[in-house]
Amino acid sequence: MRDIVAILLVLVAFAITSAHAAKLYKWVDKDGNVSYQDRPPPPDAGRVEEKDLATGSPKIKNKDGVKDKDGIAEKYPVVLYSVPKCSSCDLARAYLQKRKVPFSEKNVESDRKSQEEMKEKTKSLSVPTILVGAKVMSGYIESLLEGELDQAGYPKIEPASEPAAAPEAGTQ
Repeated sequence: MRDIVAILLVLVAFAITSAHAAKLYKWVDKDGNVSYQDRPPPPDAGRVEEKDLATGSPKIKNKDGVKDKDGIAEKYPVVLYSVPKCSSCDLARAYLQKRKVPFSEKNVESDRKSQEEMKEKTKSLSVPTILVGAKVMSGYIESLLEGELDQAGYPKIEPASEPAAAPEAGTQ
């Protein structure tokens, strides 16, 4: 019985080690279909995101296998259509700034040109409207914006390190 337990423990340890070595690949094919696979993509795949499941850290690569963190804002520009005195617009702006995403903001309250541009691109005149590349988001929902920015390849927000605990009053 003891031998069986030992063998099972070795097998479980091997399975855990194998799982930690796994990678997940995400890419968009020429037709715009997003694929998630545990095998590397075909050579003609465009932008590839490789995620090491052990560390959880993504590596964004182009079709030549080179890391591509630069040029994301050029490929997937972010535009925020807003008006003054709009709390949802303020929240969207603050989130983009917190995440350090470069974006352009267009005030559509009295700018006729921006209104026409927005209507042409989004087919509506509601604010906030956020464009991430060709994707249109009407309204602000942080989790949806986060997902669109992640999919485009923008860097994620670094988790804040917790401040050191202050000593209790009266202790030295």
